[in-house]
Amino acid sequence: MDFVKGLRDRTVFIVGSRKNAGKTTFLNYALSRLRGETPVGALSVGVDGEARDQVFGSPKPQVKAERGDLLLCAETALKGADLHAEILNVYPFRTAIGRPVLLRALRPGKAEISGPENNEQLGEILSDMRRHGARTVLVDGAVDRITQVASGGKAAFVYVAKVEPENLDSSAAGIKLVWSASGVPLCRAGEKLPEPVFIIDGALTAGRIPGKDVKRGTLIMEDLTKVFLTWQQWTELRTRFELRFGAKPDLAAFVVNLCNVSRQDFEKKLGSPELAGRIIYNPYAVAC
Repeated sequence: MDFVKGLRDRTVFIVGSRKNAGKTTFLNYALSRLRGETPVGALSVGVDGEARDQVFGSPKPQVKAERGDLLLCAETALKGADLHAEILNVYPFRTAIGRPVLLRALRPGKAEISGPENNEQLGEILSDMRRHGARTVLVDGAVDRITQVASGGKAAFVYVAKVEPENLDSSAAGIKLVWSASGVPLCRAGEKLPEPVFIIDGALTAGRIPGKDVKRGTLIMEDLTKVFLTWQQWTELRTRFELRFGAKPDLAAFVVNLCNVSRQDFEKKLGSPELAGRIIYNPYAVAC
Protein backbone atom coordinates (compact mmCIF):
# COMPACT_ATOMS: atom_id res chain seq x y z
CA MET A 1 0.00 0.00 0.00
CA ASP A 2 1.28 3.48 -0.86
CA PHE A 3 0.75 5.20 2.48
CA VAL A 4 1.94 8.59 1.16
CA LYS A 5 -1.14 8.93 -1.05
CA GLY A 6 -3.23 8.43 2.08
CA LEU A 7 -1.79 11.65 3.50
CA ARG A 8 -3.49 13.78 0.85
CA ASP A 9 -6.06 16.33 2.14
CA ARG A 10 -4.88 15.98 5.74
CA THR A 11 -2.79 17.84 8.28
CA VAL A 12 0.24 15.59 8.70
CA PHE A 13 2.62 15.86 11.65
CA ILE A 14 6.10 14.47 11.03
CA VAL A 15 7.54 13.44 14.38
CA GLY A 16 10.81 11.69 15.13
CA SER A 17 12.62 9.50 17.59
CA ARG A 18 15.32 12.17 18.04
CA LYS A 19 16.92 15.19 16.41
CA ASN A 20 18.32 14.53 12.92
CA ALA A 21 16.22 11.38 12.54
CA GLY A 22 15.32 12.30 8.95
CA LYS A 23 12.10 14.31 9.38
CA THR A 24 13.00 17.06 6.92
CA THR A 25 14.18 14.52 4.36
CA PHE A 26 10.83 12.77 4.65
CA LEU A 27 9.10 16.15 4.35
CA ASN A 28 10.81 16.76 1.00
CA TYR A 29 9.91 13.26 -0.16
CA ALA A 30 6.25 13.68 0.84
CA LEU A 31 6.02 17.11 -0.80
CA SER A 32 7.32 15.67 -4.06
CA ARG A 33 4.68 12.93 -3.94
CA LEU A 34 1.71 15.03 -2.83
CA ARG A 35 1.90 18.00 -5.18
CA GLY A 36 -1.01 18.07 -7.59
CA GLU A 37 -3.85 20.30 -8.69
CA THR A 38 -4.05 22.02 -5.31
CA PRO A 39 -1.06 23.55 -3.45
CA VAL A 40 0.58 21.81 -0.53
CA GLY A 41 1.60 23.64 2.62
CA ALA A 42 4.65 23.20 4.86
CA LEU A 43 5.70 24.64 8.19
CA SER A 44 7.81 23.62 11.16
CA VAL A 45 7.73 23.85 14.91
CA GLY A 46 11.34 24.96 15.05
CA VAL A 47 13.45 25.99 12.07
CA ASP A 48 13.91 23.57 9.17
CA GLY A 49 15.61 24.00 5.84
CA GLU A 50 18.61 25.93 7.14
CA ALA A 51 21.94 24.87 5.67
CA ARG A 52 23.36 23.75 9.03
CA ASP A 53 21.82 22.60 12.27
CA GLN A 54 21.63 25.55 14.66
CA VAL A 55 22.61 23.41 17.65
CA PHE A 56 25.16 20.92 16.29
CA GLY A 57 26.38 22.77 13.20
CA SER A 58 25.99 19.66 11.03
CA PRO A 59 24.74 19.92 7.40
CA LYS A 60 20.97 19.66 7.04
CA PRO A 61 18.70 18.96 4.07
CA GLN A 62 17.01 22.10 2.80
CA VAL A 63 13.30 22.29 2.10
CA LYS A 64 12.81 22.15 -1.66
CA ALA A 65 9.92 24.33 -2.78
CA GLU A 66 8.14 24.19 -6.13
CA ARG A 67 5.90 26.75 -7.77
CA GLY A 68 2.60 27.03 -5.90
CA ASP A 69 3.79 25.63 -2.55
CA LEU A 70 2.60 27.50 0.56
CA LEU A 71 5.37 27.95 3.12
CA LEU A 72 5.62 29.51 6.55
CA CYS A 73 8.92 31.31 7.06
CA ALA A 74 10.23 33.80 9.60
CA GLU A 75 10.67 37.34 8.30
CA THR A 76 14.38 37.18 9.25
CA ALA A 77 14.86 34.24 6.86
CA LEU A 78 13.59 36.07 3.78
CA LYS A 79 16.59 38.30 3.15
CA GLY A 80 18.93 36.55 0.78
CA ALA A 81 16.67 33.48 0.56
CA ASP A 82 16.91 31.26 -2.53
CA LEU A 83 13.19 31.64 -3.12
CA HIS A 84 11.09 33.93 -5.30
CA ALA A 85 7.69 34.11 -3.59
CA GLU A 86 4.50 36.09 -3.12
CA ILE A 87 3.77 37.25 0.45
CA LEU A 88 0.24 36.22 1.42
CA ASN A 89 0.21 37.24 5.08
CA VAL A 90 2.49 38.62 7.78
CA TYR A 91 1.14 37.54 11.16
CA PRO A 92 0.98 39.99 14.08
CA PHE A 93 2.54 37.65 16.61
CA ARG A 94 6.29 37.36 17.08
CA THR A 95 8.67 34.46 17.61
CA ALA A 96 12.32 34.45 18.66
CA ILE A 97 13.30 34.74 14.97
CA GLY A 98 10.72 37.32 13.94
CA ARG A 99 7.14 37.38 12.70
CA PRO A 100 5.88 34.37 10.72
CA VAL A 101 5.22 35.08 7.04
CA LEU A 102 3.02 32.98 4.76
CA LEU A 103 4.46 32.71 1.25
CA ARG A 104 3.46 31.21 -2.08
CA ALA A 105 6.46 30.06 -4.10
CA LEU A 106 6.47 31.51 -7.62
CA ARG A 107 9.27 29.29 -8.90
CA PRO A 108 11.42 26.42 -7.59
CA GLY A 109 13.83 27.26 -4.80
CA LYS A 110 15.00 26.37 -1.31
CA ALA A 111 13.35 27.60 1.86
CA GLU A 112 13.96 27.81 5.59
CA ILE A 113 10.57 27.06 7.13
CA SER A 114 9.60 27.76 10.72
CA GLY A 115 6.52 27.93 12.90
CA PRO A 116 4.52 29.72 15.58
CA GLU A 117 5.03 29.54 19.33
CA ASN A 118 1.72 28.09 20.51
CA ASN A 119 -1.28 26.04 19.45
CA GLU A 120 -3.63 29.02 19.03
CA GLN A 121 -1.25 30.57 16.50
CA LEU A 122 -0.80 27.22 14.79
CA GLY A 123 -4.55 26.87 14.38
CA GLU A 124 -4.79 30.32 12.80
CA ILE A 125 -1.95 29.59 10.36
CA LEU A 126 -3.37 26.22 9.33
CA SER A 127 -6.77 27.80 8.67
CA ASP A 128 -5.08 30.55 6.64
CA MET A 129 -3.17 28.01 4.55
CA ARG A 130 -6.42 26.24 3.75
CA ARG A 131 -8.11 29.52 2.79
CA HIS A 132 -5.31 29.98 0.28
CA GLY A 133 -5.94 26.55 -1.22
CA ALA A 134 -3.69 24.11 0.66
CA ARG A 135 -5.64 20.93 1.27
CA THR A 136 -2.60 18.98 2.46
CA VAL A 137 -0.33 20.56 5.10
CA LEU A 138 2.86 18.99 6.44
CA VAL A 139 4.07 20.06 9.89
CA ASP A 140 7.70 19.19 10.57
CA GLY A 141 8.67 18.17 14.09
CA ALA A 142 5.40 19.01 15.83
CA VAL A 143 5.65 16.57 18.71
CA ASP A 144 3.74 18.75 21.17
CA ARG A 145 1.32 20.40 18.77
CA ILE A 146 -0.89 17.47 17.81
CA THR A 147 -3.66 17.79 20.40
CA GLN A 148 -5.46 20.83 19.04
CA VAL A 149 -5.45 19.79 15.40
CA ALA A 150 -6.25 16.15 16.21
CA SER A 151 -9.66 17.28 17.45
CA GLY A 152 -10.51 18.25 13.86
CA GLY A 153 -10.61 14.61 12.79
CA LYS A 154 -8.29 14.83 9.76
CA ALA A 155 -4.90 14.84 11.49
CA ALA A 156 -2.35 12.11 10.94
CA PHE A 157 1.23 11.58 11.95
CA VAL A 158 4.29 9.83 10.57
CA TYR A 159 6.94 8.64 13.02
CA VAL A 160 10.48 8.81 11.61
CA ALA A 161 13.41 6.94 13.20
CA LYS A 162 17.07 6.56 12.38
CA VAL A 163 18.24 3.23 13.80
CA GLU A 164 21.92 2.54 14.44
CA PRO A 165 23.64 -0.17 16.51
CA GLU A 166 24.05 2.16 19.50
CA ASN A 167 20.33 3.03 19.65
CA LEU A 168 18.82 -0.22 18.37
CA ASP A 169 17.19 -1.18 21.68
CA SER A 170 15.88 2.29 22.53
CA SER A 171 14.58 2.88 18.98
CA ALA A 172 12.69 -0.42 18.95
CA ALA A 173 11.24 0.30 22.40
CA GLY A 174 10.12 3.77 21.33
CA ILE A 175 8.41 2.43 18.21
CA LYS A 176 6.69 -0.31 20.21
CA LEU A 177 5.37 2.28 22.66
CA VAL A 178 4.01 4.54 19.90
CA TRP A 179 2.45 1.51 18.16
CA SER A 180 0.78 0.34 21.35
CA ALA A 181 -0.42 3.85 22.27
CA SER A 182 -1.88 4.36 18.79
CA GLY A 183 -4.22 1.46 19.51
CA VAL A 184 -5.67 3.07 22.65
CA PRO A 185 -9.25 4.19 21.89
CA LEU A 186 -10.70 7.66 22.32
CA CYS A 187 -12.83 8.45 25.35
CA ARG A 188 -16.42 8.57 24.14
CA ALA A 189 -19.17 10.63 25.77
CA GLY A 190 -21.50 8.44 27.81
CA GLU A 191 -19.13 5.43 27.72
CA LYS A 192 -19.30 3.36 30.89
CA LEU A 193 -15.73 2.87 32.13
CA PRO A 194 -14.32 0.76 34.96
CA GLU A 195 -14.08 2.68 38.23
CA PRO A 196 -12.16 4.49 39.60
CA VAL A 197 -11.49 6.90 36.72
CA PHE A 198 -8.26 8.91 36.75
CA ILE A 199 -7.89 11.91 34.41
CA ILE A 200 -4.30 12.95 33.69
CA ASP A 201 -3.96 16.52 32.44
CA GLY A 202 -0.64 17.28 30.75
CA ALA A 203 2.33 14.92 30.83
CA LEU A 204 1.92 11.32 31.94
CA THR A 205 5.10 10.44 33.81
CA ALA A 206 5.85 7.51 36.09
CA GLY A 207 5.32 9.75 39.12
CA ARG A 208 1.74 10.56 38.06
CA ILE A 209 0.57 6.96 37.73
CA PRO A 210 -1.71 5.90 40.62
CA GLY A 211 0.11 3.76 43.21
CA LYS A 212 0.36 0.01 42.83
CA ASP A 213 -2.28 -0.45 45.53
CA VAL A 214 -4.74 0.58 42.78
CA LYS A 215 -5.19 -2.63 40.79
CA ARG A 216 -7.88 -1.60 38.33
CA GLY A 217 -9.76 1.37 36.91
CA THR A 218 -9.53 3.71 33.93
CA LEU A 219 -6.80 6.18 33.05
CA ILE A 220 -7.73 8.99 30.63
CA MET A 221 -4.81 10.85 29.00
CA GLU A 222 -4.76 13.93 26.77
CA ASP A 223 -3.03 12.32 23.78
CA LEU A 224 -0.10 10.07 22.98
CA THR A 225 2.40 12.95 22.77
CA LYS A 226 1.91 13.46 26.52
CA VAL A 227 3.08 9.94 27.36
CA PHE A 228 6.58 10.05 28.89
CA LEU A 229 7.07 6.46 30.00
CA THR A 230 9.49 3.69 29.17
CA TRP A 231 8.19 0.68 27.25
CA GLN A 232 8.33 -1.36 30.47
CA GLN A 233 6.33 1.24 32.40
CA TRP A 234 3.77 1.44 29.60
CA THR A 235 3.24 -2.33 29.43
CA GLU A 236 2.81 -2.47 33.20
CA LEU A 237 0.27 0.36 33.01
CA ARG A 238 -1.78 -1.53 30.44
CA THR A 239 -2.07 -4.55 32.73
CA ARG A 240 -3.61 -2.42 35.47
CA PHE A 241 -5.88 0.05 33.74
CA GLU A 242 -8.31 0.51 30.91
CA LEU A 243 -6.74 3.33 28.88
CA ARG A 244 -8.36 6.15 26.88
CA PHE A 245 -7.16 9.27 25.06
CA GLY A 246 -8.97 12.59 24.83
CA ALA A 247 -7.61 13.21 21.31
CA LYS A 248 -5.75 10.98 18.91
CA PRO A 249 -4.45 11.58 15.39
CA ASP A 250 -4.17 8.62 13.04
CA LEU A 251 -0.83 6.83 12.80
CA ALA A 252 -0.04 6.78 9.08
CA ALA A 253 3.24 4.83 9.20
CA PHE A 254 6.64 4.38 10.74
CA VAL A 255 9.47 5.46 8.45
CA VAL A 256 12.72 3.78 9.50
CA ASN A 257 16.21 4.44 8.16
CA LEU A 258 18.45 1.52 9.11
CA CYS A 259 22.17 2.35 9.40
CA ASN A 260 24.49 -0.64 9.89
CA VAL A 261 21.56 -2.63 11.31
CA SER A 262 19.90 -5.45 9.40
CA ARG A 263 16.16 -5.54 8.93
CA GLN A 264 16.08 -9.01 10.48
CA ASP A 265 17.83 -7.83 13.66
CA PHE A 266 15.59 -4.78 13.94
CA GLU A 267 12.35 -6.72 13.48
CA LYS A 268 13.53 -9.29 16.03
CA LYS A 269 13.71 -6.44 18.56
CA LEU A 270 10.18 -5.35 17.63
CA GLY A 271 8.84 -8.84 18.31
CA SER A 272 5.60 -8.25 16.41
CA PRO A 273 4.93 -9.24 12.77
CA GLU A 274 1.91 -6.92 12.75
CA LEU A 275 4.03 -3.94 13.81
CA ALA A 276 6.79 -4.92 11.37
CA GLY A 277 4.18 -4.76 8.62
CA ARG A 278 3.64 -1.05 9.35
CA ILE A 279 7.32 -0.14 8.87
CA ILE A 280 8.31 1.72 5.70
CA TYR A 281 12.05 1.30 5.22
CA ASN A 282 13.85 4.38 3.96
CA PRO A 283 11.52 5.24 1.05
CA TYR A 284 13.70 8.16 -0.02
CA ALA A 285 16.97 6.15 -0.14
CA VAL A 286 19.10 8.23 2.23
CA ALA A 287 22.65 7.03 2.84
CA CYS A 288 23.75 6.49 6.44
